[in-house]
Amino acid sequence: MNTPRLLSSTNEPLILPDGLEVKTHGTTNIPYTVYRGSIPDYLPSYPLHYHDELEIIYCVSGSGCILISGESYVITSEDFVIILPDQVHSIESITEPFEYFNILFKFSIIESEREDNFIYQQYMAPFAKGSVVVPSIIKRDSPLSEQLSPHILPLIDEGKKISLLLVKSHLYAIIDILNSIAVTIDKKSDSNHKTNEFLRQAVQYINDYYSEKVQISEVSAFCGYSKSHFMKLFKDLTGTSFSQYLVRFRLEKAAGLLRSTDKSIINIATLCGFFNASYFTRAFIKQYQSTPSVYRSSWND
Repeated sequence: MNTPRLLSSTNEPLILPDGLEVKTHGTTNIPYTVYRGSIPDYLPSYPLHYHDELEIIYCVSGSGCILISGESYVITSEDFVIILPDQVHSIESITEPFEYFNILFKFSIIESEREDNFIYQQYMAPFAKGSVVVPSIIKRDSPLSEQLSPHILPLIDEGKKISLLLVKSHLYAIIDILNSIAVTIDKKSDSNHKTNEFLRQAVQYINDYYSEKVQISEVSAFCGYSKSHFMKLFKDLTGTSFSQYLVRFRLEKAAGLLRSTDKSIINIATLCGFFNASYFTRAFIKQYQSTPSVYRSSWND
């Protein structure tokens, strides 16, 4: 019988033990940020994760696949993606380079999240609590894109030059538009909500135990499923097996350590859950088309 594991309180970046991103979006006083992403220039992909901000993605060039709560979407130039708080999602390229902008913000940047704040409770809390949904993908030239573009694009184009008051006015407008198309759901019966909760649990486990020997029986029990049901459901929702995803996730963690630390390659392999150096090297070459040492050198040049 396996001994139940306790979740630890620390983890390496990208995301916390509960699956939340380590990355701070904005500041405590101004929980808002805009940044540019490029796959594979900055990262080979962005693995499954979630956060408590509302996220808007704007595709600049190339095309990408966005997985949101188990549903896959293809986006191309000038498309928008709306990711609500706590929705599990991943990002990868289809045609490279896949370049995009992310806008992330907490509702607290414009309204206090107090229970007695009518504006927050009426227009923002339903998104924060997951009791409403909106279309995840907004294609270019659609009526909804025409409504949102005047408020999203200035946040990207003006960057740091835009005043905080104007940022807030655009965010209010975006939330107003999203409220006009939001659909209320019953979380207890909604299949997408159940899917998202399953993926949140799986992400939580992967992030907490990727550095150890992970047993399918343990992660499936953690998620409340049998081994066979867990493996089928994970593959159906993500398009890859749990074992393949775990190896890929570990390799991305290893690549991050190669880029940002001077730890030995053997040490990095072990820290990322690879206990056979030869297997780590073969797997790394398969994913990154170079050995770990060459990969590190290319980033240091």
